[in-house]
Amino acid sequence: MTEVKFMQHKQNELSKMQTLKQETADTVLFSIGETAQMIDSTVKTVRYYDEIQLVKASFVNNRGYRFYTTEAIWRLQLVKTLRELRFGIDDIKKLLSGEISMETSLDWQIETLQTEVQALNGMIAILNHARSIVNDYSKDSKTNPSPFLSHIHELVHIQKQNQQNRQQFILTKIEEIGFMSDIPAEWQDAFFHYFNKYILHPENLSAKQLMAWKELKELISSPEFIADLQSVEFLFVNIAQHPIYETKEWVRLMQSIQKRLSTALRNNYEPHSSYVQAVVDDAIQLYSHSNAASNSQEILHMIEIHIDKLETKNFKRSVMLCSILSPEFEQLSQRDSLLFRGLRWKLQQI
Repeated sequence: MTEVKFMQHKQNELSKMQTLKQETADTVLFSIGETAQMIDSTVKTVRYYDEIQLVKASFVNNRGYRFYTTEAIWRLQLVKTLRELRFGIDDIKKLLSGEISMETSLDWQIETLQTEVQALNGMIAILNHARSIVNDYSKDSKTNPSPFLSHIHELVHIQKQNQQNRQQFILTKIEEIGFMSDIPAEWQDAFFHYFNKYILHPENLSAKQLMAWKELKELISSPEFIADLQSVEFLFVNIAQHPIYETKEWVRLMQSIQKRLSTALRNNYEPHSSYVQAVVDDAIQLYSHSNAASNSQEILHMIEIHIDKLETKNFKRSVMLCSILSPEFEQLSQRDSLLFRGLRWKLQQI
């Protein structure tokens, strides 16, 4: 009887596999192992993409086994290819969800790689210069340390001065263009809170980051960027000129919202989820001012206009360069993106 039961059990298992292999006459399902083999990847990677909801399994049986259709396998192959081209997970998510177009995504990645190429060329130039100093140095001289070491020391000194130089550049630029000149200094500090923390504060930058800072300086100095910047100033000016909160309290509440958005991202909460919408409601209150009714349609539409004005090519480029300068700033950008999508969803319900 035991052998008969065993055979029946195996037959049932085979029958189940046949069912899993074919949901309909036209849809074949493949196990996670078969899927990983087809895209020349690992089961661990395919499972991870499912867990972060990048490419969900097409079917999961009552034992928790994942199965994939040919369409899902194609998406996994696309993800694998994009990862090989050094696309970030978040950019791939936006691409697959339709949040950004393929053209935009490719443009971003091309720009990122071009920046990296420039950085590498800069490092090669520095190393070649250092090597030429070593070659010119007399090997028989033992009286002084190698000039090569002095050259390295000079580079380190330049790096240490970099933070001060960045701060001075931004202060000078703000003064030149009169940006937010008509609001109190403490509110100017509040506006630049995260920029100061993530972009100006770090002391030492890599060659890649130095190249990004060089380009950011050129971008900030361009008339087009200045025009874009002046067009979005009004939202924060209203807050600063007619505040509901004290400056320190406003910054504290802003930091609290950022922490909650981080939690939402970690848990893959959608913009329309109750959690994100609760954060949206608090953000609306934070960006309200004493001359407007909080949580009103007027404030919502004002914020939407503000968001739309941040969608220019110059602003997107500046965010990408700041993300190169600071991984923390990149995370800030992802949090803001989720908040903006939550705001847009709220507006669509009105």
